[in-house]
Amino acid sequence: MEGPENISGVILEPVIGATVGAVVPPDGYLSLIKEICERYRILYIDDEIMTGMGRTGRWFAVDHWKVNPDILVTGKGMSGGYYPLSAVITRKEIAEQLREKGGGFIHGHTFSHHPVACAVGLAVIRYMQRNNLIERCRQRGAYLFKKLEELKTFPFIGDVRGQGLMAGIEFVRDRKTKEPFPRSAKLTEKVSELVFQNGLVLYPGIGFVDGVKGDMVMVGPPFIIEEKQIDELIHILKTTFSQMENMGQ
Repeated sequence: MEGPENISGVILEPVIGATVGAVVPPDGYLSLIKEICERYRILYIDDEIMTGMGRTGRWFAVDHWKVNPDILVTGKGMSGGYYPLSAVITRKEIAEQLREKGGGFIHGHTFSHHPVACAVGLAVIRYMQRNNLIERCRQRGAYLFKKLEELKTFPFIGDVRGQGLMAGIEFVRDRKTKEPFPRSAKLTEKVSELVFQNGLVLYPGIGFVDGVKGDMVMVGPPFIIEEKQIDELIHILKTTFSQMENMGQ
């Protein structure tokens, strides 16, 4: 086993994204990780690439648990999809240590500090603030999850989870035991193709149970979605799952 003296940092998503499908940690989990990191002087690095910039109903997902990371990385929603933009945010004392120990804080690279990208990011942030999109995301997210619960009438829906406008729907062969479908069934692929034909794009994911088995899809609508559009989304999912049921899934 490695001791803490051999660990520089812990990198984690506060709400786990594409690898397992919007899994939300239990209360107290992230604060415990932060406490352990502080005890052993290990950096707590928060990956908010998928969850940041309001996706979970707060500016950053760690805000739900009032945890302050040492380093935070964000992107994607930072520019609203209009331009590639990401950022690494850290505490001043960490940057100063890099400067002192390394003889300078070298953080300029070919594609960094791009003025057009930064202008886009600034415009997106101002729009989000002006139109209160973070709170809107939280409110619409509550409505989305209320409607997603209706999908549990289908026997192959094992779980509906997530936060804000970031949701995961897990498919299982047996709801009681959570036994996954065999990979040969290619359930995620079938759902993704059928739901696309019905007019909806989902984010597919496989292999999260044991590296091979495990089927799920993620729903990530835009912050400006209306309740009637969420109703339409749910209707398409119900139609698709009914078709899957009729196909013997």
